[in-house]
Amino acid sequence: MARHVKRGRRERIRAAIKGMPETNKQVSKFAFIGGLAVLTDLSCYGLLLNTLPPDVLPGELGNEALAKTLSFLCGLLVTYYFNKRWTWRQTDRDTKRLMRFMATYGVSLLLNVGMNSALLKVLHGVDLLAFVPHKYLVAFAGATGFCAAFNFVAQKYWVFKTKASGTEPQQL
Repeated sequence: MARHVKRGRRERIRAAIKGMPETNKQVSKFAFIGGLAVLTDLSCYGLLLNTLPPDVLPGELGNEALAKTLSFLCGLLVTYYFNKRWTWRQTDRDTKRLMRFMATYGVSLLLNVGMNSALLKVLHGVDLLAFVPHKYLVAFAGATGFCAAFNFVAQKYWVFKTKASGTEPQQL
């Protein structure tokens, strides 16, 4: 009986997903993959913050910026591979698309590292915010959230846009 209940639930879920508009499916997939990329980014960020030798880069936040840059690139690898194949359903090797993706994420990297550094500077430098716990996590979340919205729009309407349908990916 438990198998029958599980099978019925799976069928209802599949039917609900099939009935969703394509953009809703894309947002759901993008969010899931984004979560994996953020976990990769955050894990690498924490690891690098705790393992980089002191003052690898000069400046007040040199190590933080280096750690954020490298961790961001690790997350980038996750998001490109999985979004390309699952969210946008692209399996071909398209160098132009890869270049558009890299350009998008180049801008996103600058936004992410800049916003992370600015938020850290504010969180550490403003006396009214001294009570805020987990300042590195707060800065990470703020920078990541903003860049996630930027990346979705850029991927949907520029990076993975197809000629045949305008903005929707090819159906497999």
